[in-house]
Amino acid sequence: MRSVRYVRYVRYVTEPMAFASVRRCDARQDEYLGGMGAVVRGLAVVVAVSPLLVGSAGSARAEAPPSWRSDGTFDGMAVERRDVPGSSFDEIRVSTTSPLGLQALCDAIYPKRFDGKLEGRFKKRELLRETDTERWTYEQISVAVISDRDYVMHVKLEQPASTGRCEVGFETETRGTRPAAPGFVRIPLIRGHWSLAPAPGGKVSVRYEVYSDPGGGVPAFLARGGQRSAAVDFMKVILARANPPPKAPSP
Repeated sequence: MRSVRYVRYVRYVTEPMAFASVRRCDARQDEYLGGMGAVVRGLAVVVAVSPLLVGSAGSARAEAPPSWRSDGTFDGMAVERRDVPGSSFDEIRVSTTSPLGLQALCDAIYPKRFDGKLEGRFKKRELLRETDTERWTYEQISVAVISDRDYVMHVKLEQPASTGRCEVGFETETRGTRPAAPGFVRIPLIRGHWSLAPAPGGKVSVRYEVYSDPGGGVPAFLARGGQRSAAVDFMKVILARANPPPKAPSP
């Protein structure tokens, strides 16, 4: 019998996660699942892993990751998704090009200084600790109809813009972290990755890959549309951060 294990993949191209069980929905708060789009729009979100199949003798061989399939184009952004072995949720990839500078885009994804600005449906963003290349934050998300969510996020600047490209990975942490606040449902997993590289015409290729399990017993077939919208919306947030409006002149 073959068993499955997961190892980090250098290129961060996939993001499998076994959705072990479906939690029982809270009868009062989570009965109406049509609000899932609001849940996932609060999740922005990408450390990928590559599956290895391990034989009974213990030897492993790399298997080709599932193929990406088109999921449409939204506001000029190509959206793709692919299966994640062992999970009912898909991995999503959003790709676009931007005329903005590589450094500005990289700083938008991993700001040099954490400011705690509340964007979108964030209710709280608190810095727990940080280094020059890693940051841990506690975040709360406001969600319509069903329970609000919270999590502890670990973001790592893998490759700074000074190297000619920018690579940023992020993943929620569960061990030894702050417990879920009263009235909030802890998100089991968000993992992802940003990859920025020079493109023809002086532009920058921006690629965002994300896998998430929103928790709370939300079925995958109800979550798909909201997760896609969340990924596209967060790409827009990053592009807006990298190109802030000019400050009004002082009187």
